[in-house]
Amino acid sequence: MADRTVALGRALQAAGVSVSLSEIIDAARATTEIDIARRSELHAALRATLVKQSRHYPTFEWAFDRYFPARLVRPENDGDTVDAGASGETDLAAALAEGADLAALAAALVDQHAGLSGVLRSERHHVQRVFLAADIARLMSRVRIADPDLDPALIRARVDELKRLIGADVRAQLDIAAVPDIEAELQDVDFLEASRAELEQMRAAIRPIARKLAARLARRRQHRAGRVNMRRTMRRSLGSGGVPIDVVHDRPRAHKPELFVLCDISGSVADFSVFTLTLMSALSAELARTRSFVFVDAVDEVTELLASTQHGIEPWQLLRNTNVIGRDGHSDYATVLERFWRDTCDRDLHRTSTLILTGDARTNHRGTGEQWLERIAERCRRVYWLNPEPRADWNTFDSELARYAPHCDATFEVRNLRQLVAAVEQLF
Repeated sequence: MADRTVALGRALQAAGVSVSLSEIIDAARATTEIDIARRSELHAALRATLVKQSRHYPTFEWAFDRYFPARLVRPENDGDTVDAGASGETDLAAALAEGADLAALAAALVDQHAGLSGVLRSERHHVQRVFLAADIARLMSRVRIADPDLDPALIRARVDELKRLIGADVRAQLDIAAVPDIEAELQDVDFLEASRAELEQMRAAIRPIARKLAARLARRRQHRAGRVNMRRTMRRSLGSGGVPIDVVHDRPRAHKPELFVLCDISGSVADFSVFTLTLMSALSAELARTRSFVFVDAVDEVTELLASTQHGIEPWQLLRNTNVIGRDGHSDYATVLERFWRDTCDRDLHRTSTLILTGDARTNHRGTGEQWLERIAERCRRVYWLNPEPRADWNTFDSELARYAPHCDATFEVRNLRQLVAAVEQLF
Protein backbone atom coordinates (compact mmCIF):
# COMPACT_ATOMS: atom_id res chain seq x y z
CA MET A 1 0.00 0.00 0.00
CA ALA A 2 2.83 2.42 0.85
CA ASP A 3 4.61 1.68 -2.42
CA ARG A 4 1.46 2.28 -4.44
CA THR A 5 0.76 5.54 -2.59
CA VAL A 6 4.27 6.81 -3.32
CA ALA A 7 3.89 5.78 -6.99
CA LEU A 8 0.57 7.66 -7.13
CA GLY A 9 2.19 10.80 -5.73
CA ARG A 10 5.04 10.62 -8.23
CA ALA A 11 2.61 10.10 -11.12
CA LEU A 12 0.72 13.23 -10.07
CA GLN A 13 4.00 15.17 -9.90
CA ALA A 14 4.92 13.99 -13.42
CA ALA A 15 1.50 15.16 -14.66
CA GLY A 16 2.16 18.68 -13.36
CA VAL A 17 0.28 18.51 -10.05
CA SER A 18 2.15 20.14 -7.16
CA VAL A 19 2.61 17.32 -4.60
CA SER A 20 5.22 17.62 -1.83
CA LEU A 21 7.01 14.80 -0.02
CA SER A 22 5.19 15.65 3.22
CA GLU A 23 1.84 15.32 1.43
CA ILE A 24 2.81 11.86 0.17
CA ILE A 25 3.73 10.88 3.74
CA ASP A 26 0.37 12.23 4.96
CA ALA A 27 -1.40 10.17 2.27
CA ALA A 28 0.41 6.99 3.37
CA ARG A 29 -0.55 7.66 7.00
CA ALA A 30 -4.17 8.28 5.99
CA THR A 31 -4.40 4.77 4.50
CA THR A 32 -3.75 3.34 7.99
CA GLU A 33 -6.72 5.23 9.46
CA ILE A 34 -9.44 3.97 7.09
CA ASP A 35 -10.97 0.71 5.91
CA ILE A 36 -8.94 0.22 2.72
CA ALA A 37 -11.39 -2.48 1.56
CA ARG A 38 -13.82 0.38 0.92
CA ARG A 39 -12.54 1.95 -2.28
CA SER A 40 -14.60 5.12 -1.80
CA GLU A 41 -12.89 5.78 1.56
CA LEU A 42 -9.44 5.17 0.10
CA HIS A 43 -10.27 7.45 -2.85
CA ALA A 44 -11.46 10.26 -0.56
CA ALA A 45 -8.46 9.99 1.79
CA LEU A 46 -5.87 10.07 -0.99
CA ARG A 47 -7.55 12.89 -2.89
CA ALA A 48 -7.87 14.99 0.24
CA THR A 49 -4.17 14.62 1.08
CA LEU A 50 -2.64 14.85 -2.42
CA VAL A 51 -4.81 17.29 -4.40
CA LYS A 52 -5.34 20.93 -3.50
CA GLN A 53 -7.14 22.34 -6.56
CA SER A 54 -10.35 21.03 -8.11
CA ARG A 55 -9.01 21.42 -11.65
CA HIS A 56 -6.55 18.60 -10.90
CA TYR A 57 -9.31 16.13 -9.97
CA PRO A 58 -9.49 14.54 -13.48
CA THR A 59 -5.73 13.91 -13.38
CA PHE A 60 -6.09 12.36 -9.92
CA GLU A 61 -8.93 10.10 -11.15
CA TRP A 62 -6.70 8.76 -13.93
CA ALA A 63 -3.75 8.15 -11.59
CA PHE A 64 -5.91 6.60 -8.84
CA ASP A 65 -7.49 4.14 -11.27
CA ARG A 66 -4.01 3.29 -12.52
CA TYR A 67 -2.44 2.47 -9.15
CA PHE A 68 -5.54 1.34 -7.23
CA PRO A 69 -7.69 -0.52 -9.81
CA ALA A 70 -11.13 -1.73 -8.83
CA ARG A 71 -10.21 -5.41 -8.49
CA LEU A 72 -7.25 -4.57 -6.22
CA VAL A 73 -9.33 -2.62 -3.70
CA ARG A 74 -12.41 -4.73 -2.92
CA PRO A 75 -13.55 -6.87 0.02
CA GLU A 76 -11.89 -10.30 -0.02
CA ASN A 77 -14.94 -12.13 1.39
CA ASP A 78 -17.90 -10.45 -0.25
CA GLY A 79 -20.90 -12.68 0.34
CA ASP A 80 -23.25 -10.67 -1.86
CA THR A 81 -22.13 -12.03 -5.23
CA VAL A 82 -23.99 -10.53 -8.16
CA ASP A 83 -24.80 -12.50 -11.32
CA ALA A 84 -23.65 -10.09 -14.05
CA GLY A 85 -24.14 -12.49 -16.91
CA ALA A 86 -26.60 -12.14 -19.77
CA SER A 87 -29.19 -14.11 -17.79
CA GLY A 88 -28.70 -11.89 -14.76
CA GLU A 89 -29.86 -8.54 -16.11
CA THR A 90 -32.43 -8.19 -13.33
CA ASP A 91 -29.81 -8.95 -10.66
CA LEU A 92 -27.42 -6.33 -12.07
CA ALA A 93 -30.17 -3.70 -12.21
CA ALA A 94 -31.29 -4.58 -8.68
CA ALA A 95 -27.73 -4.37 -7.39
CA LEU A 96 -27.35 -0.87 -8.84
CA ALA A 97 -30.73 0.14 -7.41
CA GLU A 98 -29.68 -1.09 -3.95
CA GLY A 99 -26.34 0.76 -4.10
CA ALA A 100 -24.12 -2.33 -4.31
CA ASP A 101 -20.32 -2.10 -4.40
CA LEU A 102 -19.66 -0.73 -7.90
CA ALA A 103 -16.03 -1.86 -7.89
CA ALA A 104 -17.11 -5.44 -7.26
CA LEU A 105 -19.75 -5.18 -9.98
CA ALA A 106 -17.22 -3.81 -12.47
CA ALA A 107 -14.72 -6.58 -11.70
CA ALA A 108 -17.41 -9.25 -12.08
CA LEU A 109 -18.56 -7.84 -15.43
CA VAL A 110 -14.99 -7.70 -16.73
CA ASP A 111 -14.28 -11.27 -15.60
CA GLN A 112 -17.35 -12.60 -17.39
CA HIS A 113 -17.50 -10.55 -20.58
CA ALA A 114 -14.21 -8.81 -21.43
CA GLY A 115 -12.56 -11.85 -23.01
CA LEU A 116 -9.18 -11.10 -21.45
CA SER A 117 -8.33 -14.79 -21.16
CA GLY A 118 -8.15 -15.11 -24.95
CA VAL A 119 -6.47 -12.99 -27.60
CA LEU A 120 -5.72 -9.55 -26.17
CA ARG A 121 -6.72 -6.57 -28.28
CA SER A 122 -7.19 -2.87 -27.65
CA GLU A 123 -8.65 -1.49 -24.43
CA ARG A 124 -11.63 -0.15 -26.36
CA HIS A 125 -12.37 -3.61 -27.82
CA HIS A 126 -12.56 -5.32 -24.41
CA VAL A 127 -14.54 -2.49 -22.80
CA GLN A 128 -17.09 -2.54 -25.62
CA ARG A 129 -17.46 -6.30 -25.18
CA VAL A 130 -18.49 -5.71 -21.57
CA PHE A 131 -20.85 -2.85 -22.46
CA LEU A 132 -22.61 -4.89 -25.14
CA ALA A 133 -22.88 -8.12 -23.13
CA ALA A 134 -24.24 -6.36 -20.03
CA ASP A 135 -26.44 -4.05 -22.14
CA ILE A 136 -25.09 -0.97 -20.39
CA ALA A 137 -26.95 1.28 -22.85
CA ARG A 138 -30.31 0.14 -21.37
CA LEU A 139 -29.12 -0.26 -17.80
CA MET A 140 -30.56 3.03 -16.56
CA SER A 141 -34.07 2.15 -17.74
CA ARG A 142 -33.77 -1.33 -16.16
CA VAL A 143 -32.77 0.19 -12.81
CA ARG A 144 -35.77 2.53 -12.91
CA ILE A 145 -38.03 -0.47 -13.53
CA ALA A 146 -36.43 -2.27 -10.55
CA ASP A 147 -36.99 0.76 -8.28
CA PRO A 148 -39.26 3.50 -9.77
CA ASP A 149 -38.74 5.73 -6.71
CA LEU A 150 -35.02 6.27 -7.30
CA ASP A 151 -33.83 9.72 -8.40
CA PRO A 152 -32.90 9.56 -12.16
CA ALA A 153 -29.84 11.75 -11.50
CA LEU A 154 -28.59 9.26 -8.89
CA ILE A 155 -29.13 6.33 -11.27
CA ARG A 156 -27.25 8.12 -14.05
CA ALA A 157 -24.34 8.88 -11.69
CA ARG A 158 -24.11 5.22 -10.63
CA VAL A 159 -24.21 3.96 -14.23
CA ASP A 160 -21.53 6.47 -15.28
CA GLU A 161 -19.33 5.44 -12.36
CA LEU A 162 -19.79 1.75 -13.24
CA LYS A 163 -18.72 2.44 -16.83
CA ARG A 164 -15.64 4.31 -15.62
CA LEU A 165 -14.69 1.46 -13.26
CA ILE A 166 -15.07 -1.09 -16.05
CA GLY A 167 -12.64 0.88 -18.20
CA ALA A 168 -10.20 1.26 -15.30
CA ASP A 169 -10.33 -2.47 -14.55
CA VAL A 170 -9.67 -3.42 -18.18
CA ARG A 171 -6.72 -0.98 -18.31
CA ALA A 172 -5.27 -2.46 -15.13
CA GLN A 173 -5.44 -6.00 -16.52
CA LEU A 174 -3.99 -5.02 -19.87
CA ASP A 175 -1.30 -3.06 -17.99
CA ILE A 176 -1.77 -0.09 -20.29
CA ALA A 177 -0.14 3.14 -19.17
CA ALA A 178 -3.26 5.13 -19.92
CA VAL A 179 -2.90 8.81 -20.74
CA PRO A 180 -5.41 11.06 -18.97
CA ASP A 181 -7.79 13.03 -21.08
CA ILE A 182 -6.65 16.63 -21.06
CA GLU A 183 -8.81 18.73 -18.76
CA ALA A 184 -11.27 21.08 -20.41
CA GLU A 185 -9.75 23.97 -18.44
CA LEU A 186 -6.27 23.08 -19.64
CA GLN A 187 -7.40 23.10 -23.27
CA ASP A 188 -8.39 26.75 -22.85
CA VAL A 189 -5.25 28.00 -21.07
CA ASP A 190 -3.50 30.63 -23.20
CA PHE A 191 -0.05 29.60 -24.39
CA LEU A 192 1.29 33.07 -23.61
CA GLU A 193 -0.10 33.09 -20.04
CA ALA A 194 0.41 29.46 -18.98
CA SER A 195 2.46 28.59 -15.93
CA ARG A 196 5.39 26.21 -16.17
CA ALA A 197 3.33 23.36 -14.65
CA GLU A 198 0.50 23.97 -17.14
CA LEU A 199 2.96 23.99 -20.04
CA GLU A 200 4.32 20.63 -18.85
CA GLN A 201 0.80 19.20 -18.73
CA MET A 202 0.04 20.48 -22.22
CA ARG A 203 3.31 19.06 -23.53
CA ALA A 204 2.35 15.64 -22.12
CA ALA A 205 -1.10 15.87 -23.69
CA ILE A 206 -0.16 17.10 -27.18
CA ARG A 207 1.17 13.77 -28.47
CA PRO A 208 -1.91 11.67 -27.60
CA ILE A 209 -4.05 14.46 -29.08
CA ALA A 210 -1.94 14.32 -32.23
CA ARG A 211 -2.43 10.56 -32.55
CA LYS A 212 -6.20 10.93 -32.26
CA LEU A 213 -6.16 13.77 -34.79
CA ALA A 214 -4.06 11.73 -37.25
CA ALA A 215 -6.52 8.84 -37.00
CA ARG A 216 -9.43 11.22 -37.60
CA LEU A 217 -7.76 12.72 -40.67
CA ALA A 218 -7.04 9.23 -42.05
CA ARG A 219 -10.68 8.19 -41.65
CA ARG A 220 -11.83 11.41 -43.32
CA ARG A 221 -9.57 10.73 -46.29
CA GLN A 222 -10.79 7.11 -46.60
CA HIS A 223 -14.47 8.10 -46.64
CA ARG A 224 -14.13 11.04 -48.99
CA ALA A 225 -16.16 10.42 -52.16
CA GLY A 226 -14.75 11.16 -55.61
CA ARG A 227 -16.53 12.70 -58.58
CA VAL A 228 -19.74 11.18 -59.91
CA ASN A 229 -19.05 8.78 -62.80
CA MET A 230 -22.00 9.49 -65.11
CA ARG A 231 -21.26 6.66 -67.54
CA ARG A 232 -21.17 3.96 -64.86
CA THR A 233 -24.16 5.51 -63.06
CA MET A 234 -26.32 5.38 -66.23
CA ARG A 235 -25.18 1.85 -66.98
CA ARG A 236 -26.20 0.70 -63.50
CA SER A 237 -29.54 2.51 -63.78
CA LEU A 238 -30.60 0.10 -66.57
CA GLY A 239 -31.39 -2.44 -63.87
CA SER A 240 -33.90 -0.03 -62.28
CA GLY A 241 -35.71 1.10 -65.43
CA GLY A 242 -33.38 4.00 -66.17
CA VAL A 243 -33.75 5.56 -62.71
CA PRO A 244 -30.28 6.34 -61.30
CA ILE A 245 -30.90 4.96 -57.80
CA ASP A 246 -27.26 4.01 -57.18
CA VAL A 247 -24.86 6.86 -57.91
CA VAL A 248 -21.36 5.63 -58.76
CA HIS A 249 -18.36 7.71 -57.70
CA ASP A 250 -14.83 7.51 -58.99
CA ARG A 251 -12.26 6.50 -56.44
CA PRO A 252 -10.83 9.76 -55.06
CA ARG A 253 -7.16 10.45 -55.41
CA ALA A 254 -5.49 10.46 -52.01
CA HIS A 255 -3.93 13.90 -51.68
CA LYS A 256 -1.11 14.10 -49.17
CA PRO A 257 0.40 17.57 -49.10
CA GLU A 258 4.06 18.30 -48.63
CA LEU A 259 4.26 20.41 -45.50
CA PHE A 260 6.75 23.13 -44.59
CA VAL A 261 6.50 24.60 -41.07
CA LEU A 262 8.26 27.89 -40.26
CA CYS A 263 8.10 28.81 -36.56
CA ASP A 264 9.11 31.90 -34.62
CA ILE A 265 10.83 30.69 -31.40
CA SER A 266 11.64 34.09 -29.94
CA GLY A 267 10.43 35.18 -26.51
CA SER A 268 6.99 34.18 -25.30
CA VAL A 269 5.89 32.52 -28.56
CA ALA A 270 8.58 29.81 -28.27
CA ASP A 271 6.39 27.36 -26.32
CA PHE A 272 3.52 27.78 -28.77
CA SER A 273 5.86 27.03 -31.67
CA VAL A 274 7.09 23.85 -29.98
CA PHE A 275 3.48 22.65 -29.62
CA THR A 276 2.89 23.32 -33.30
CA LEU A 277 6.07 21.49 -34.33
CA THR A 278 5.15 18.50 -32.15
CA LEU A 279 1.63 18.34 -33.55
CA MET A 280 2.73 18.60 -37.17
CA SER A 281 5.51 16.05 -36.85
CA ALA A 282 3.08 13.60 -35.24
CA LEU A 283 0.87 13.98 -38.33
CA SER A 284 3.75 13.11 -40.67
CA ALA A 285 2.20 9.74 -41.60
CA GLU A 286 -0.71 11.63 -43.16
CA LEU A 287 1.61 13.91 -45.15
CA ALA A 288 3.84 13.23 -48.12
CA ARG A 289 6.78 14.99 -46.45
CA THR A 290 7.28 17.31 -43.50
CA ARG A 291 10.12 19.79 -43.10
CA SER A 292 10.40 22.02 -40.05
CA PHE A 293 12.23 25.35 -39.70
CA VAL A 294 12.65 27.73 -36.77
CA PHE A 295 13.82 31.32 -36.64
CA VAL A 296 14.54 34.39 -34.55
CA ASP A 297 16.56 36.78 -36.70
CA ALA A 298 18.09 33.88 -38.69
CA VAL A 299 16.47 30.64 -39.89
CA ASP A 300 17.57 27.01 -39.51
CA GLU A 301 16.05 23.61 -40.35
CA VAL A 302 15.22 21.28 -37.42
CA THR A 303 13.62 18.31 -39.22
CA GLU A 304 16.37 15.86 -38.23
CA LEU A 305 16.72 17.35 -34.75
CA LEU A 306 13.02 16.76 -34.04
CA ALA A 307 13.24 13.18 -35.31
CA SER A 308 16.26 12.45 -33.09
CA THR A 309 14.36 13.57 -29.98
CA GLN A 310 11.09 11.72 -30.84
CA HIS A 311 9.54 15.17 -31.25
CA GLY A 312 9.80 15.90 -27.54
CA ILE A 313 12.15 18.86 -27.80
CA GLU A 314 12.23 21.86 -25.46
CA PRO A 315 12.49 25.53 -26.56
CA TRP A 316 15.94 25.91 -24.99
CA GLN A 317 17.16 22.87 -26.94
CA LEU A 318 16.06 24.52 -30.17
CA LEU A 319 18.00 27.65 -29.30
CA ARG A 320 21.11 25.76 -28.23
CA ASN A 321 21.26 23.34 -31.17
CA THR A 322 20.38 25.68 -34.04
CA ASN A 323 21.75 28.78 -35.70
CA VAL A 324 18.72 31.03 -35.30
CA ILE A 325 20.47 33.98 -33.64
CA GLY A 326 21.88 36.31 -36.24
CA ARG A 327 22.71 39.80 -35.04
CA ASP A 328 21.04 40.48 -31.71
CA GLY A 329 18.40 37.78 -31.13
CA HIS A 330 15.34 39.94 -31.82
CA SER A 331 12.72 38.85 -34.36
CA ASP A 332 13.51 39.97 -37.90
CA TYR A 333 10.79 38.74 -40.24
CA ALA A 334 12.16 40.58 -43.28
CA THR A 335 15.57 38.91 -43.08
CA VAL A 336 14.10 35.51 -42.26
CA LEU A 337 11.59 35.48 -45.11
CA GLU A 338 14.24 36.55 -47.59
CA ARG A 339 16.67 33.88 -46.38
CA PHE A 340 13.95 31.22 -46.35
CA TRP A 341 13.09 32.10 -49.96
CA ARG A 342 16.67 32.08 -51.20
CA ASP A 343 17.87 28.98 -49.34
CA THR A 344 14.79 26.75 -49.39
CA CYS A 345 11.78 27.98 -51.33
CA ASP A 346 13.50 28.80 -54.59
CA ARG A 347 14.80 25.25 -54.77
CA ASP A 348 12.33 22.99 -52.91
CA LEU A 349 8.86 24.58 -52.86
CA HIS A 350 6.38 23.72 -55.60
CA ARG A 351 2.63 23.58 -56.25
CA THR A 352 2.00 20.62 -53.92
CA SER A 353 3.65 22.34 -50.93
CA THR A 354 1.78 23.84 -47.99
CA LEU A 355 3.50 26.37 -45.73
CA ILE A 356 2.41 27.02 -42.14
CA LEU A 357 3.88 30.11 -40.48
CA THR A 358 3.61 30.52 -36.71
CA GLY A 359 4.41 33.69 -34.82
CA ASP A 360 3.04 37.00 -33.57
CA ALA A 361 4.17 38.92 -36.70
CA ARG A 362 5.91 41.51 -34.50
CA THR A 363 8.73 42.86 -36.62
CA ASN A 364 10.46 45.17 -34.10
CA HIS A 365 10.01 47.88 -36.77
CA ARG A 366 12.69 46.24 -38.92
CA GLY A 367 10.59 45.90 -42.07
CA THR A 368 8.06 43.25 -43.01
CA GLY A 369 9.65 41.50 -45.98
CA GLU A 370 6.15 41.00 -47.35
CA GLN A 371 7.48 40.88 -50.92
CA TRP A 372 9.28 37.65 -50.04
CA LEU A 373 6.12 36.15 -48.57
CA GLU A 374 4.32 37.10 -51.78
CA ARG A 375 6.88 35.14 -53.81
CA ILE A 376 6.59 32.19 -51.45
CA ALA A 377 2.78 32.22 -51.76
CA GLU A 378 3.01 32.22 -55.57
CA ARG A 379 5.18 29.12 -55.43
CA CYS A 380 3.11 27.20 -52.79
CA ARG A 381 -0.26 25.51 -52.95
CA ARG A 382 -1.39 27.03 -49.66
CA VAL A 383 0.02 29.42 -47.02
CA TYR A 384 -1.46 29.64 -43.51
CA TRP A 385 -0.53 31.82 -40.53
CA LEU A 386 -1.10 30.74 -36.90
CA ASN A 387 -0.89 33.58 -34.37
CA PRO A 388 -0.91 32.87 -30.58
CA GLU A 389 -1.92 36.43 -29.69
CA PRO A 390 -5.55 37.51 -29.18
CA ARG A 391 -7.06 38.84 -32.39
CA ALA A 392 -7.65 42.19 -30.69
CA ASP A 393 -3.87 42.61 -30.37
CA TRP A 394 -3.13 42.00 -34.03
CA ASN A 395 -1.79 45.02 -35.93
CA THR A 396 -1.00 46.96 -32.75
CA PHE A 397 2.40 48.55 -32.12
CA ASP A 398 4.89 46.54 -34.22
CA SER A 399 2.47 43.75 -35.23
CA GLU A 400 2.26 43.70 -39.04
CA LEU A 401 -0.09 40.78 -39.67
CA ALA A 402 -2.32 42.94 -41.88
CA ARG A 403 0.65 43.29 -44.29
CA TYR A 404 1.12 39.51 -44.42
CA ALA A 405 -2.54 38.44 -44.49
CA PRO A 406 -3.17 39.21 -48.21
CA HIS A 407 -0.52 36.63 -49.12
CA CYS A 408 -2.02 33.91 -46.85
CA ASP A 409 -4.96 31.65 -47.64
CA ALA A 410 -6.10 31.98 -44.02
CA THR A 411 -4.94 33.40 -40.69
CA PHE A 412 -5.91 31.76 -37.40
CA GLU A 413 -6.02 32.92 -33.80
CA VAL A 414 -4.40 30.02 -31.93
CA ARG A 415 -4.18 30.99 -28.28
CA ASN A 416 -4.65 27.52 -26.73
CA LEU A 417 -4.67 23.80 -27.48
CA ARG A 418 -8.35 23.73 -28.40
CA GLN A 419 -7.87 26.39 -31.08
CA LEU A 420 -4.66 24.76 -32.32
CA VAL A 421 -6.35 21.38 -32.91
CA ALA A 422 -9.38 23.07 -34.53
CA ALA A 423 -7.11 25.05 -36.88
CA VAL A 424 -5.16 21.97 -37.97
CA GLU A 425 -8.40 20.11 -38.70
CA GLN A 426 -9.43 22.93 -41.02
CA LEU A 427 -6.05 22.98 -42.78
CA PHE A 428 -6.21 19.31 -43.79
